[in-house]
Amino acid sequence: DRDNTGVANLTGLKGDTRYYYQIFVKDNPHGLPGTFLTLPSAEESRNPEHNPKGLFNFRFEVGSCANQNPLHGIGHRSPVYENLNQDWADKTHFHIMNGDWLYEELRTYPPEAWRLIQGQDALPPTVKTMPSIVGVWENYKLYLSRGNELAQWHRNVPSYFTFDDHELVNDIWGSAEIGKRHRRTVFRDIGTRAWFDYLGWANPVEHPRRVHAARGKMTAGSKLLVDPLTDFTKLPIDQMGTLHVHWGTPEAGVNNLKFDNDDGHKNSYVYQITKVVDAHTLELHMPAKVSDEITYSIGRNSFGKFRVANCEFFLLDTRGSRDMHDVANRGKEGVSMLGKTQREWLLKSMKESDADFFFLTSTVPFMIPHSGAGGFEAAENKEEAWTGFLDEREQLINEWDKLGKKIFVMTGDLHNSFAIKITDNVWEFCCGPHNSVNHVPKHDEMNRPATGIFDWGPRKCDIRWSSYILPDLERLQRLYPYFCVVQVNNVFNMPQKLGDKRLVAYPHPQIIFQYYNGRTGELAYAEAISLDR
Repeated sequence: DRDNTGVANLTGLKGDTRYYYQIFVKDNPHGLPGTFLTLPSAEESRNPEHNPKGLFNFRFEVGSCANQNPLHGIGHRSPVYENLNQDWADKTHFHIMNGDWLYEELRTYPPEAWRLIQGQDALPPTVKTMPSIVGVWENYKLYLSRGNELAQWHRNVPSYFTFDDHELVNDIWGSAEIGKRHRRTVFRDIGTRAWFDYLGWANPVEHPRRVHAARGKMTAGSKLLVDPLTDFTKLPIDQMGTLHVHWGTPEAGVNNLKFDNDDGHKNSYVYQITKVVDAHTLELHMPAKVSDEITYSIGRNSFGKFRVANCEFFLLDTRGSRDMHDVANRGKEGVSMLGKTQREWLLKSMKESDADFFFLTSTVPFMIPHSGAGGFEAAENKEEAWTGFLDEREQLINEWDKLGKKIFVMTGDLHNSFAIKITDNVWEFCCGPHNSVNHVPKHDEMNRPATGIFDWGPRKCDIRWSSYILPDLERLQRLYPYFCVVQVNNVFNMPQKLGDKRLVAYPHPQIIFQYYNGRTGELAYAEAISLDR
């Protein structure tokens, strides 16, 4: 039911220790061995006089966008992961893959072929309900089996993940836009379910309930959805997303504009649940178009947070609760990227936290528009970034500035890297691409400069550094990958005897963002930010 994926919880691990492991199936070794480094522990780092909080140093890597298709990136070989494995795997505590780990391939894989390979007599409930999920599962297995350096990195470095559009389907917009009808929009829950099976299981989440997917009946002209096998009174509807009726075609999850037609089920829309009528009946915001048995799903909240030393990390979901943008009215009030539930949780959590530093993962750019597709086909009204949600973006910046702490928005999706100072407290660090073809700022990013003041929209920002592609390069000559290593310097070691350990806390700890050329492994740029004096 989860494509034979599984999770093992390891407990009792020691801090700042390297472990080695091998998976066994029926007493036989299965797959390749791996190793990982645990984070230091506060208790072992604490010194009553010089480090009473038990702070410690740690390091993590951030990246995004690792297309393995040679038509849209470097191809099956990945120089970024070659360099990461060679230079960083043994000294990096964890990795954050900030979206587009996966790009669409094998999405029309037949469920019956999947069943035969699995040696099953019948399809499991998940596949019966959502047959397109097997194509996404196969997509993940293809990337892991073909991406040798990628798989090696993940075997040896603990990872957190966010999903952007390609884990679901390219340019998926308006998943929370009530009444929207689009093939890509209603693929959200199929892609999300598969993502949790293969990647998202590693994340802490605020709401652990899975996507609810089932079969139900709708009647033309009626707002009621009836599912005799589901007890809706036992679902936390107020903690779940919009209801989607699935498109239902074999190409539902394929990244190709020719399938963006009206061939899906006539009841396939984004619905708001207005009432739980009884245990087996929901009232929706609008009536069905036709009478039929349908596949539906109710979205989940996929966001979460974790704490390391004096740093709080927020893993945001920028796709699951996203309203539909309008490039003709980018500042429209009330249009949300995060949705009310996630936004209020984020701001409340930040206000209540005593962390010195905040890292927020947004899979899409914060200050730079992403309005082009890098020379690839794109739909009208394209905008992936927060520059299509200016009202909410400005609300967040204003609230963050009030906290008086250093806030780093780690972004991706746009196939370039950049370091941007937004205010004295708020910064953006876009990290990538890991393997995908670069975008051209002149065409895809509203002609931003390589460095300097970018005056676009309601707020100026300072681009301290960026990767930058000139428009005279052919598309497949634009293959300049980058990765970012973040070093958190909280303490220094000053023992009374050489070789011993006594950690002393800095009065003003520093965060150092280091960008590396993905082909050579050479340092391209570094930005250091510390607590205010």
